[in-house]
Amino acid sequence: MKYVFTLLIISSTLFAVKPKFTDQQIAAMTPQYFKRNHMAPKLTGLKIYREGGDRIYHIEILVDRNRSSDDLSFAVSALANMGQYAKKPFKKYVVVMHNNVRGKDPDVCTANARCTADYMIRKQVTYDHWYKKCVTFTSS
Repeated sequence: MKYVFTLLIISSTLFAVKPKFTDQQIAAMTPQYFKRNHMAPKLTGLKIYREGGDRIYHIEILVDRNRSSDDLSFAVSALANMGQYAKKPFKKYVVVMHNNVRGKDPDVCTANARCTADYMIRKQVTYDHWYKKCVTFTSS
C-alpha cells in the first residue's frame, strides 16, 4: 500500500511540471505570442544568446509613442511568460524599443529575469521593487 501511495505522489508531481522548450522552440513561439494579442506592439526582432556567461532573451519592438509604457509592459511580460518554459533559465531580458519619431534613438530596457518572474508571474515582489531594483533603461 505504501508503494502505491508513493507511486501516485511521484506520478502526480511529474504531470504538474511545466513543459520545457529549447531556445529554437522559444524563438519560434514568440512571434505567435505577439500576434495573438491585437494590442501587442509589433515584434521586429528576436534573438537568444550568451554574453559573459549570461543567457539573454532579446526582442526588438516598434512602439507607439502614445502607448510606449503599455507596449514595454506587454513585451517584458511576454519575455517572462515565455522564458519560464525555457530548458535553461535566462539571466536577462532585453527589450529594444524603436519608435517612429525621427531622430530619436531606440530605448533599451534590461530586466533581471528571475526578479521579473518574481514580479510578473509569481507575484512575490511589488511593482516598485521590480522597477527600482530589477530594471535599467538606456538609449542606444
